[in-house]
Amino acid sequence: MKTDIKNIAVILGLLITSFSCNNFLDVHPQGEVLGKELLTTRKGFENAMYGAYATMRTPALYGKNMSYYILDIMAQYFSCQGNQGITDLSAFNYYKNADVKKVFLDIWSSMYQNISYVNNILINLEKQSPKSLEFYDIYKGEALGLRAFMHFDLLRLFTDQTTNDGTTGIVYSTDFSVKPSDVISKKAVLHKIISELREAEHLLDNPDLYNMATENDAYLRNRSTHFNLHAARATLARVYMTIGNIDSAIYYANKVIKESGLSLISKTEVAGDIIGTLSGKETIFGLYSKDFYTNTKTDLYDATTMLSLDPRRNIQQIYNASEGGNDYRYSSWFRPTNEGHRFIKLTDKVQLENGKRPEGQIPGINLIRLPEMYYIMAECLLQKGDNLAKNYFNDVLKSRGLAPVKSLTLPMITNERYKEFIGKGQSFFNMKRLNLDIVNIGEETIPASNDIYVINIPEEEFNYRY
Repeated sequence: MKTDIKNIAVILGLLITSFSCNNFLDVHPQGEVLGKELLTTRKGFENAMYGAYATMRTPALYGKNMSYYILDIMAQYFSCQGNQGITDLSAFNYYKNADVKKVFLDIWSSMYQNISYVNNILINLEKQSPKSLEFYDIYKGEALGLRAFMHFDLLRLFTDQTTNDGTTGIVYSTDFSVKPSDVISKKAVLHKIISELREAEHLLDNPDLYNMATENDAYLRNRSTHFNLHAARATLARVYMTIGNIDSAIYYANKVIKESGLSLISKTEVAGDIIGTLSGKETIFGLYSKDFYTNTKTDLYDATTMLSLDPRRNIQQIYNASEGGNDYRYSSWFRPTNEGHRFIKLTDKVQLENGKRPEGQIPGINLIRLPEMYYIMAECLLQKGDNLAKNYFNDVLKSRGLAPVKSLTLPMITNERYKEFIGKGQSFFNMKRLNLDIVNIGEETIPASNDIYVINIPEEEFNYRY
């Protein structure tokens, strides 16, 4: 099990930072408490889960690096002239620049640190049961789902595309201990991820339990900000498509589409949707975060520091390349300037304009949205030669203001994913899954290779082990 090496004694001597819930979503640090004292009550487990979600939204993880910053620079959405670290990252020079090496170490160590927090929740849940803890199944389902979700993103980043018997994987951490765990095969990691996601699905598929909740049960509200039933199914669809099990990917993506109660927005809603907030219609799983605005305004909206990101020069052509219709995403997500464009999709307009937030709108980070399930359906059905593939694809095109296609190809789906997923940290993983050549910021084609797509496990991991 791996945690932040420099702080390992502190991490394991104390439980996670405890959080209380104010107005159902605002969480504030209350201090550090020993695990055995905290994780004995319902409030303790809920505070611990809030802590795990809070760590996920930090800049080292999905509050920056794993959403719009590191992974999207690698996907060639953004550049920053004069910043050598960003330039090297965009050029896939991963190991010569100390700043670039450090950012991958930060991702690795922060993710395993948070996994250790979740492990401690699960270990303490073993001392409880549905009889002793009212919402036991929900806590355990969320924790298992989060553990699998985080391991899957580590696997996608730090291993190669193949899944042969000998393909090296990562550590699958289930302990809250200083004892190192072994790096296991990619197949073994995937087996554990799928197993835990399916167990999470089973635990979270319990309508009677949710019906027991009263208006005082704040933890059970705003389920899109928790790893919920549909998040488990959507993540399973992601995993199954990644490993090429298209029948299972279709099964789970279709269940989310049919049973989640979500729907694609209309083209006229694009301008007001997910501008720094969770989509009321499309978000399957996201993280509540008012602080996300602080980073996105500095890095994306403004152009005032050497960390500010400029969208690639031909971004307008990318969105206007489709035949027929008007892509509402371009006019909604970008602000033209004399120097090019600013990417405004992730900058919360309410905070930017000091306005009043509409009731029910949640500021935060979208991690899984409904359009992805439609793309999964389209790609998997296309592989099976099913004519219904283009129907799912056209549903998304229509919702974004574009004309339907009469025939469908994989490059069409890939191009649409690229437009839809800007700011999400998903496009690099999609390129890697398909082993695509990459058209870089300078519009040169870079051939696909492991040098681009595989990030080495940080050397500090092995220095610590041995």
